[in-house]
This record gives sequence, structure tokens and C-alpha cells, in this order.
Amino acid sequence: MKAIVPLFLFLATALVAPLRADTAPGAPAAAEPIRITITSRYNTQNRQPYNLREFFKRHPLVRLEQWDGIRMPAEGSRASLAMAMAANIGPDIFETDIRQAVEQGLAYPLTEWIGEDGVLKNGQPKLKADGTPDRNGQVDEDEAKWDGWMKIKPLYRQVVTVDGKVYSLPNRSGTYVGILYSYRVLRRAGLDPAQPPRDYDEFITWARKLYDHEARTFGFALTPQSWAFAPWVATTGSSIVVQDRVSPTTGKTYTFNEQETRLVAPDTGEDLAGAPVSWRCNVASPECSAAVAFYHRLRWQPWVRHPESGEPIELTPEQASAGQAEVAGEVVTFDPADVVEGCIDVSTERLLDVFRRLGRELGMYPLWAGDMTDFENIGVQPSDLGMMPFPPMTREQRPVLQASNSFFMIGKDVLARGGDSDEERKAYRNLVWEIMTIVCSVEGNDEAIRRKVAAGQARFLNPRDLRRLNFDDYLRESPKEYLAMWDKIDSGEILEVVEPFMGKWLQFRDFYQREVIDLVLRPSGRHFDFQTALVNLERDANTGIMFERPQEELDKHRPKARIIVAVAAFIMGCFLLLIIRDQLRKTPSTVGVVRTVFPWLMLAPAILSIALWRYYPLAQGMVMAFLDYKIVGHSPFVGLSNFISIMLDPNFYHYIVTTFKFVLWNLVLAFFTPILLALLLTEVPRLKVFFRTMFFLPQMTSGLVVTLMWKDMFASRAEGTINRALNALCGLFGSSFAPVDWLGDPSTVMACVILPGVWASAGIGSLIYLAALKSVPDELYEAAALDGAGLISKIRHVTIPTILPLVIINFVGAFIGTFQSMGSIFLLTFGGPGKETMVMSMAIWQEAYVNLRFSLATSYAWILGSILIGFTFLQLRVLRRVDFRRAQSE
Repeated sequence: MKAIVPLFLFLATALVAPLRADTAPGAPAAAEPIRITITSRYNTQNRQPYNLREFFKRHPLVRLEQWDGIRMPAEGSRASLAMAMAANIGPDIFETDIRQAVEQGLAYPLTEWIGEDGVLKNGQPKLKADGTPDRNGQVDEDEAKWDGWMKIKPLYRQVVTVDGKVYSLPNRSGTYVGILYSYRVLRRAGLDPAQPPRDYDEFITWARKLYDHEARTFGFALTPQSWAFAPWVATTGSSIVVQDRVSPTTGKTYTFNEQETRLVAPDTGEDLAGAPVSWRCNVASPECSAAVAFYHRLRWQPWVRHPESGEPIELTPEQASAGQAEVAGEVVTFDPADVVEGCIDVSTERLLDVFRRLGRELGMYPLWAGDMTDFENIGVQPSDLGMMPFPPMTREQRPVLQASNSFFMIGKDVLARGGDSDEERKAYRNLVWEIMTIVCSVEGNDEAIRRKVAAGQARFLNPRDLRRLNFDDYLRESPKEYLAMWDKIDSGEILEVVEPFMGKWLQFRDFYQREVIDLVLRPSGRHFDFQTALVNLERDANTGIMFERPQEELDKHRPKARIIVAVAAFIMGCFLLLIIRDQLRKTPSTVGVVRTVFPWLMLAPAILSIALWRYYPLAQGMVMAFLDYKIVGHSPFVGLSNFISIMLDPNFYHYIVTTFKFVLWNLVLAFFTPILLALLLTEVPRLKVFFRTMFFLPQMTSGLVVTLMWKDMFASRAEGTINRALNALCGLFGSSFAPVDWLGDPSTVMACVILPGVWASAGIGSLIYLAALKSVPDELYEAAALDGAGLISKIRHVTIPTILPLVIINFVGAFIGTFQSMGSIFLLTFGGPGKETMVMSMAIWQEAYVNLRFSLATSYAWILGSILIGFTFLQLRVLRRVDFRRAQSE
């Protein structure tokens, strides 16, 4: 990877360079502009703030340009940045998971401008009274060289610091994730925004009162996105990540929430800020599980309105089917048809479509917002919008509002840019740093706030910003409930948190959503065992996804791993020897073969190209499996550690089983269908060309288009093509139809990811078998007919034996190809729901381009290749015995 990508870019540059002419021949050389690039999180095409415009006036040669790498779909978008960094063409300023960027060596530390833990701002070491280094993992005021450091929120300072070094800056003031609501819809349901729900039970009551029984629409919607779920975990009093600190005096371990800053032992009062700390994922704890159970209750708990008071009554499934329930000593009867399942809508549509519903039938929706004017340009009236915190699980906990932000870093490539001398490169880095501080400063956001105040929108703005900018006179225009919320945040009555930041959170949250939250909210999630899923997810998080498996655990299994690898290598070697022996036994004819060097010269370009682009990466990949591969920097040799990690991972065995299940389904549905279709087309008495053309036409369509078309057809909504067709069919027979979650139900998803390929490829496969059927002599059919054979007997005793060599060849090729196939899974499910379609090839892609663990991905590929080498040997032996003939046309 490190050698090939720069070589490719060099060749491309060499080809393109002659086509460019920046200056006319003989003209004096003009000063070259200094181009500094930034990723698309900051849009350089928007109106630039005043302080940045002033910077460009002082530096007229500096250009701030948008950097957009190769766009990769789904969660793989982070790999685009990593690959660019590996080729030394990455952006100067970028945004991604901080700790993953630090681990891979992508980020340049900001030490030379901000300082670091344990070093005073004058450069002297910071020492305790006893002369030992004074380090607490953070850059304190006496250590900070940059005046702006202490103006950043303490929580954000904690987020951007890794092992005592600062790697990032928060982007301006950020936004807040809360529950947006519509005054109009809430008041229509008799709910007072000034008295928000005080616990989960009251919140569920609010959601049920927002339900419109006539229109049968929900007034509260949830999204399966994990950023919207993380605040609910904080409302339980726990956190997704926790820190274990060991007391140096007692040896006792104390557990604190990730964002806890008061690290004091509750029993002894000992300050544990400098104690040894270890971080771990905590999603399977009773508190974190309670937040998932709350989602399940919102989605699936049946309830009914009291016939007289109209108050919602929560029911058990038995009460819902019986049509009566006892409430406060009163037996309430109702029609089971009036029972409502759940009290929320699940939003998987575009955000713009959600906002079109907000203020109409939709009354509440969790989302981020800087102020209530953020959505005005898409038609939402800011006067109808408000925000409330996430209610606590019980009244003993505090409500939660989550601060949300992006964090910019300086790319490691700045070290080689700006010129040939150290002074020029240092000057270039200073320019990048100055631009990043301006981009991240609050001045740009303050400029927008002042424009909104001047436009008469002060009542919709954040009261904190109004006070900070001395617009206190406008606070009287703000809604009282909005002011009260921010006052409670300042007083500590409402807990302000940030998204988890330790470990690889941006990587983990994709798994959190796909394997737990999404499955709870799906139409097939009523009986989903989320507790087991959380236990498995926590295990995966603490053994690679979020935090690496401890080295001591790997070392325990190393002797056993050496034995297993030796046996596997011996078996693979035997297969290779058998293949080589079979090839050496052949004595091909050399009649007419040119023995000069000319044929080798003709073959040289192809051989070199294949060696460079196929075998050299293959050799590099073989070595990579034994390294802790880093995209940038040194990749240490770790021996069998990657293979041990795989063997200790229960997911690996699940991937193997899923892969064989996928291959089996493919062979049943995709391999035998063309054979059957060819036999049917052979027996069609009329319009043979028409039918063959109709079945071949899907082959003319792009596989991507075919898969996306089927994805729309498989939509779980009632408007999905297949669900709509089945609903119409059931309507003809007078029966009701519940929409099927085709891609979310484990019982149907495997067939669904295979069907698009069957539909698209059956035509071309059937034509191949049609050609093979022409090689069956008519005399055999006539002889079979004379013996009294019917159609089935002819196919069994004549047709199949004759075309059997072709069937075997295609079978072996399809078997191996299916093992490596993942295109439809990638586009339809990305391995979900949960891990139901996570085959080995998809797991390899995920490890490489989502988790950026290329060594582990290569180890997976080693194992997959070892499984397939036996089938390659079988294919070569079959091909050696095949007698190819030309089929006669009609």
C-alpha cells in the first residue's frame, strides 16, 4: 500500500504534467499561491467570517480550498482519508475520529502551539513537591502556551487530548442534541412545554397523548442513529464508556463515568486523578440496558385510551388480547381493535422529510440544533420550535442535554509541505495552525449571531450566546421555558454531556446502531433479544472495535496457535505440491513454438503489469498479516497475534457459518435456476427467441442499478413495491396484510440478498446451458424414446450426464466466486440486520475500510484463501478431464 499508491500518483502526475502550462514561455515566474486544504465539514464555498477574510487580506497568496478524496459508501468513508494520508496527499486540516487518527499516525500533534502535559509553558518540566513529574493527562493553565486553550469547554479539552498531547480543536461553539418539539402540536394534545416530562414514565405518557387516533399517526418519532441514542444512556446515570481507576494506597478499583471530572474515591475521599486508569465499553451494564429497554417499550408496549377519561392505559400482551384491564381497582373494558402497539414512529426517511412533518402531525423529534433558526430555510417556523432535555430514567437522575461538535486536526502531511528548508516548512505549519484557529474560533459564529439579532430573531437564539455578546436586553423576548432550560444547565440541574470520546467511538457507534438500536426499532424487533446482543457487542468493543484485546491474553494462546498454523501450513503445502505435480506431469507439444527471445519481449509488459498490480500487493498482504499495520509510520512485527485474535473472536465462527449458509443458498437459488430455465426454454414450442431475449435483458442492466432497484422493492414500509403488491393481493381475498421487513427479518434477509443476483444472471447462465444442450445428440433422445422414457427420464439419463462436465466446472467456479462475493450484501444490508449477512468477504472489507485494521483483514483473507485452495485443486483436476466440443446450431 505504501509503495504502490505513491508510485501510481507519480505516474499519473508525470502523464498530466506536460499538459499544464502555468506560465507562458519566457515570462517572469510569478509567486506561487499557497494552497491549504480542508475537508468538507467546513464548506469553503459559504460566506467566510470576517476574521478569516482579514487573514486572507494579510496573506494574499494563501488559498483555502476544499479537499474531497475518493468517496466511499456507507461507513467506509473514513478509509478515503486514510488512503490519501498513506499516499502523502491528504488534507492539511481534516476531521475524523481523533483516537483512531492518532493510532494510525494521521494527525499532527498541536504541541508546538499549545504545549503538553508535564511541561510548563516556559519549557521547563512540571514537577511535584517530591521532584517526580506532575502529569494528569491534561494540559493545565500553567502548561498552555496558547491563550485560547483555557477558553475551550473543559469537556472538549478532555475530548481532544490523547495521552497528554492535544491533537484537535473543536469547531466553533457547536450545537446541542435535545428533543425538538412543536408548540402547536404539543398544545393541541394538552401538553405544557413549560413542564417537561420528569422521568421515562411521564415521557411515554406524552408520546401516547400525541398519538392521533383518527389519522392513526404517531406524534413522536425516533431515529435509529446512535448519536440520538447516546443521551438516553446518560439519563440512566451511567455512560457507554467507563474508566476503572486503581487506588495506589488501597489497591481497590473504582469505576467512574467517562466524563466524570471529580475522580474521588467515595469511601476514602482519596483523589484518584493521577491513579492508573483503564477504559472499557459498558453497554451491557444494567443501566445502559435500561435505556435500550426504554426504546423497546416505546416501540412495542401495547396501550389503550381510557374510554371515559381518555388517559392512556399501559397493557400487557395478555390484557390487550383479552380486551380488559384492571386499573386502580377498576376493571376497564375496551375493544381489542382500539389497542395501539407502541407510541412512536421510526424515522428512516430523509431529514428534510421529517421536518416537513414537524409542526403538522409530528410533535417531537430528537435532533441537534444551535438555535431555533437553523431550520428556517427549509420551511420550519422558528416561533413554533422549542427544545427540551432528555428526561431522566427516574427522578433521582438528572435530565440530559448533549453538546455536539466536530473536531478539526492538522494532517501529518504538513511536515513535508511549504518548501525545502525547515524554516519554510515551519512557516507553512504556522499558516495552517492560524487558519485552523480562525475556522474553529467562535468569532465566525458570533458574526452570524449578530446578523440574526439585527434581523429581529434574538428570541430564537441561545440565551448563553446572547449573554456572552452583551445582548441581555433581548433575553426578555426568549420563551420562558427556553430560558429555564439553560438556567438549569448553568446551575447543574440539567447534565451537559458530550458524545463518548475514549476508544474508537465513531467506529463503534456504527456497530451500536446496526446490531442493537436498529434491530429494536425494526418491524421485526418485537421479540429481539437485545440483552444478549448488548453482551456480545460489549465483548466485541473491548476486544478490538473500541479497545484492543490485552496482550497478556494473546500470549497465553500463542503456543497452541503455533501448532495450529503448522498443521494448516502442512495441509496447504500438500495441496500446492499436488497441483505442481499435476502440472509437471503434462508434456505439452512444442511443435511450432518460437524459441527466440521475441515472445518474451511481447509478454514482458503483461507480465510486469500483473506482477506489479497483482502479485506484489499479494506478497505485501501476506506479510501484512503478521504485522500491526499502520497506515502511516512503523508497523511492528506481531507474529501470530492477528490470527490468535481471530480465533478468540466468536464472531469469526459466526462469519464462517454465515458464509457457508450464503454459499448454499446461492447454489440452490442462483446456480440451478439457469439449468432449469435452459431446459424450459428448450422445450418452448414457439417464440423461443422472444423468451430468451426477455430473460437475457436484465444482464444488460448495471448490477448496481439492479441491486438498488431491488432494495427499493424490499422496503419495509407499506409503500414498498413487494409489500404493496402483496397488500393488493390480500385485498382481493378480503384479508389484511402486515408489511414485511424483508431486509430486517433474519428469516428472510438471506434470500433477499441473493434474489437480485438470481434475477439478473439467470438469463446469461441459461444461454450458456442452452448452447451446451445443443451438443446432446438427437439419437440419444430417439433411443430413449424407443425405450419408453418420458421427459423426466430423458433429462435424468440423457441430458444431465451429457452436460455434466460443464455443470461441474460452473459449480466449482460458482462455489469459489460466491465465497468471495459481497456486492449485494454491501448495498442491501452491509452485513445486517445485526450480523445475519456478515460473510467473510464482507468482514474483510469492514475490518480494512471501517475499522482500519488492515492486518486483521489480511489475516481473514489468509483463512478464506486457505479454505478455497482445496477447491482450486479440485477445479484443476476437473478441467483436466473435460472434453470440450463445439455445439451445433439449429
